[in-house]
Amino acid sequence: MRALVVILLVVAFAAVVAAVALLTGSDRWTTVIVAFGAAIAVAWQSFETRRAASAAEKALAAADDSLRVSQVLAIEAERQRLDTEAPTLVVRINPPEWPPRVGRQFVGSEPAQLPQGEIFRLPKDGPRHLLQRADGFIRNEGSMTVRVSVRGMRIYDRSVMEGPGWEPKWTEPGDYDLDIAPESVEQFRLDDERPATEWIANGEAAERRELGPTTGIGLVVAHDSNDNGVVDTWEVELAGSPFERIPGEQGGWRLYRDLLTGRGPMVAQVRPRVRRYYRSKSRQQVLPELDLPTKPAPGAPVTALSTKQHGEAANR
Repeated sequence: MRALVVILLVVAFAAVVAAVALLTGSDRWTTVIVAFGAAIAVAWQSFETRRAASAAEKALAAADDSLRVSQVLAIEAERQRLDTEAPTLVVRINPPEWPPRVGRQFVGSEPAQLPQGEIFRLPKDGPRHLLQRADGFIRNEGSMTVRVSVRGMRIYDRSVMEGPGWEPKWTEPGDYDLDIAPESVEQFRLDDERPATEWIANGEAAERRELGPTTGIGLVVAHDSNDNGVVDTWEVELAGSPFERIPGEQGGWRLYRDLLTGRGPMVAQVRPRVRRYYRSKSRQQVLPELDLPTKPAPGAPVTALSTKQHGEAANR
């Protein structure tokens, strides 16, 4: 159709040139009209070139979007497969022990608990060590044995029993690897020992309505047995403001607990699981995170999650 239009325009233009030459009997106006027609032809060609280039650019963008959608859906399918084969663990922690304990005098010693309301006066008592404690557990609810790394914490040592009543023995704080069988439970203990000044800094931050700088941290890391698999990480956190300022006393702080509610000022929590997906753990190849195009290609599904959104949903 476009070719027919061009032919008709050429015929009409030739007729106009011939008519002008016949009526005027001069080549000057014929030349002007030919030049004008040539300019129109050049402009038309430029317009057509731009339109063709724009169409090609849109086609290329649509192809790129279609390829990206395919990549996102392929990665999403791989993540879903890895989710079905991943370990099923529950990690929980109990409320922190209160009051805290004095710092340990030597390795293997069990520090005594301080009395409620114990007073610390700065700068004299600033270097005194406090030990904050919270116990937790890891339960394997899956059907396969899982290798779990407990980092920066103590674990319950089933091989050793000591003291009256067969009291449990805990390891020293450190990093430990455990194999947790299906339907089995392993216990851990987060002990955080540091100078009183670091916990008092949390009380000072609370007075300014700011987040305290001091936090005790431990990690639980679970590995499945597949090179093409997942690694799950839980961060165990012990935070709070165990001290309150003594009114009217310069540098005076005391261990505080709300006697009306009975709740201590410390909080222990396990943060939501973070799962990393690997194409190959041995080669440290992590599955990429891709987002769907803002405007999916025509016919492409628009309800699919991006791989990043999937990871966020899996962590809830």
